[in-house]
Amino acid sequence: MGAISDNRIKFNKPNLKAIENRINRGEFTKETYIYDADSHLAVRARPGRSYIDSVFCMYARIRVRGECKSRMYKRQIMRVGEARNAEITISELRQKVDSLFLEIQEGRDPQVIAQKEAAKQADNQGLIEARRSFKDMIYGTPVDESDECLPDGFIAERRPGQRYLVDIRNKCEVLLVDLLDLPLHSISPEQVKTVYLQKVGRGKTQLDCAMRILRSIWNWAQTKYDDSDLFIRNPVSRAMKQLGVNINRTNRCTGRLDDVDFKPYLKSVLKLREHDHTSAYRNGRDALLFMLFSGVRRTGTMTVRMEGIDLDRLVFKIIKKGGDQVELPLNTVTAAIVRNRQDYLPKDAEYLFPGMGGRGYYRDTKAVRDIVKNQTGISVTNHDLRRTYKSIGTELDINSVLVDELLSHAREGVDAHYIHPSMTRLRDASQKIADYMVKQAGFDLIDELTSRW
Repeated sequence: MGAISDNRIKFNKPNLKAIENRINRGEFTKETYIYDADSHLAVRARPGRSYIDSVFCMYARIRVRGECKSRMYKRQIMRVGEARNAEITISELRQKVDSLFLEIQEGRDPQVIAQKEAAKQADNQGLIEARRSFKDMIYGTPVDESDECLPDGFIAERRPGQRYLVDIRNKCEVLLVDLLDLPLHSISPEQVKTVYLQKVGRGKTQLDCAMRILRSIWNWAQTKYDDSDLFIRNPVSRAMKQLGVNINRTNRCTGRLDDVDFKPYLKSVLKLREHDHTSAYRNGRDALLFMLFSGVRRTGTMTVRMEGIDLDRLVFKIIKKGGDQVELPLNTVTAAIVRNRQDYLPKDAEYLFPGMGGRGYYRDTKAVRDIVKNQTGISVTNHDLRRTYKSIGTELDINSVLVDELLSHAREGVDAHYIHPSMTRLRDASQKIADYMVKQAGFDLIDELTSRW
């Protein structure tokens, strides 16, 4: 082939034909570079590949201007087959590779320049993402006009549990709705304070939870877009410090009915039916009784469906806080409440506690709780009734697993996997709690309830 050395020859038509024959015969058992004697051009041959699949490239040691040491550079120019199809001559290939050599030598490596440009574009894209709205930070960047979102939001990356996910949606879309469309990085402490002061009347506990969620999402964004310098100080922490408000969980609520409260409280609740002739106060009466004697949360109570009640088996179904459905037992009091309502409600009622005019379901007991408070001086929230139920269960030495199951409390560890109490044991526990409260009331609650609508 007129070789100058074993792997360096003058690239001309006869010599390239000889290289082609050697490659096609499979003479090269490992990756080999054959260099052009007149330029920095080379042919890269690999085992198992034909000549047209080989590559014209530059494989040379270059010392970049201003640097002390040289290093090897490997750059692909084009495939042999592509050069042949495009009728590119060896002289043109030599010119390409020699120009590339000089560019690198002068510190203008096209590959490095392209990488820097790509990094710059990525930074620009990162800035666009970092400037997203609070809503997009939660759910992810929307895809076109559809309801789908890219998995680049807080929910997709942090993968919160079902209960926390429900809290995020409820709190952000109700209490923090004024901030949803604002760029998250632009939310100021003043805006956070304004929202807090406007919404605190709806309930401090719920608003504190909403603020903790906003603080968590902001901290997540600060870590994710650390290079953007858009997220400096968390506006929630600054706003709460200025207001002198502690949104972290501190002392737990302790409200509950004491033994001496049962008689006046239950008598007052039963008298709610005397306030008017609509269903609102009867809904309130029975909802308060049902929450007290079942331990079920307000939302779980209000959304009990008629189709989810089985009086033959003495069970009813609710939707838990996390969104899952669970079946719970009816004791004598809650069963009496259900039967009494079924006797007087329309046959086509969808909910045990239907809304006004039969539309939807009854929403809140605040009005009736205020009446009871004014009559008795006893102020208890919906959750205080649930707390009373669990406290009595504990005082009666009922197994904590049974009480947690009755209240649909999450259990962790081995117990959650292996221990599943029977409905009979759950009903016995529920009945024991109900019997205790009726005994403390000192009158026949069921007879009083069912004597008239």
